[in-house]
Amino acid sequence: MCLEETVTAARFMTKVVLINQGDIPHYRIPVYGYLSECLEWDGFGLTVLSCGTESRMPHAVRFDHRKMPLSFFSITKLFLSVKPDVVVLWVNLKNLYLFPVIVLAKFLRVKVVYWGHGRDLQDKGARIKNLVYFLEHWLCDAIILYGEHLKKYVATAFHTKVFVANNTLNLMPRYLDLGSKERILAKYNVKTKKNVICSGRMQKRKRIDDLLKAFELIGNPEFGLILVGPDPEGILEGTRGENVYKLGPVYGDDILDLLSASTVYCLPGAVGLSIVDAFYCGLPFITEEGEETAERMYLKHGVNGFVVSKGDVGQLAGKLKLLLENDLLRANFSRAATDEIMVNGHIDLMCKGFREVLSFVR
Repeated sequence: MCLEETVTAARFMTKVVLINQGDIPHYRIPVYGYLSECLEWDGFGLTVLSCGTESRMPHAVRFDHRKMPLSFFSITKLFLSVKPDVVVLWVNLKNLYLFPVIVLAKFLRVKVVYWGHGRDLQDKGARIKNLVYFLEHWLCDAIILYGEHLKKYVATAFHTKVFVANNTLNLMPRYLDLGSKERILAKYNVKTKKNVICSGRMQKRKRIDDLLKAFELIGNPEFGLILVGPDPEGILEGTRGENVYKLGPVYGDDILDLLSASTVYCLPGAVGLSIVDAFYCGLPFITEEGEETAERMYLKHGVNGFVVSKGDVGQLAGKLKLLLENDLLRANFSRAATDEIMVNGHIDLMCKGFREVLSFVR
């Protein structure tokens, strides 16, 4: 395509501005890059607004990113400059610019799309907050949800404008041989060959204490427990135990290598996008009953992982022990985990949801 044709094509593109509250999380950088490329093929030009990107960013930014302090005035200035056709809001209610921006978009005849869970899943019964969500959904021209099961948090009257883009990550097929696994474990001074791993921010709501107690109950010196990620709440302070490895933050390809070299993934509470990484690396996933999240939809009990009773440390230990010892069962779960994420968790499915909603409002 010549320069003149490129300029002409850009001129007739539907301009989409996605507002990402705060800094863009490191895992969303490759997601936005892939999404931007996919949307461009269908005539949508994506611009992402944010305050910046997370520190220690392992990924290159390959999309139109506008870094600025997010406020009603800064967003207004950008709207008047870019003249978007659609604005997608990945913005929590706590951000005071949210509703003024929606009103501004309505005034400028810019279509407005909500993107998220539908409501605050950690505070689902908050009546006033849910009324505010209802108002937001009513004002928006379309709604993108992280999963089909979240439609119950949107009023039935709005279901005609609800679309689903399964929440996931941008992950490409990879292979790690046994020799590589051994080298990776040695790199982190992990001496056990079979290991339970848990990665991400160590937080109380994730019930890491249950995992530590369950691992202690197993009591097998041939098994290890690998804990990866920052510990902002001091959950792991004073944690001791044979074959318990506290590695701190590990990002990018390094964390995928470490997951691929592990045996089973366990996160007792608050399952999030870590299940995508775990399944992508072929790890069966074990969690407890409790908080509802979008990403729990990927876990199929008895197929690619287990869900045990909340707080039942003995049951948690039993399922961990079963998958660590039963190589055939673990291999079956591993194949099912990979199949699940490469189908229902594939980023192309997420992009399909975005294309459908943008075509709807265009």
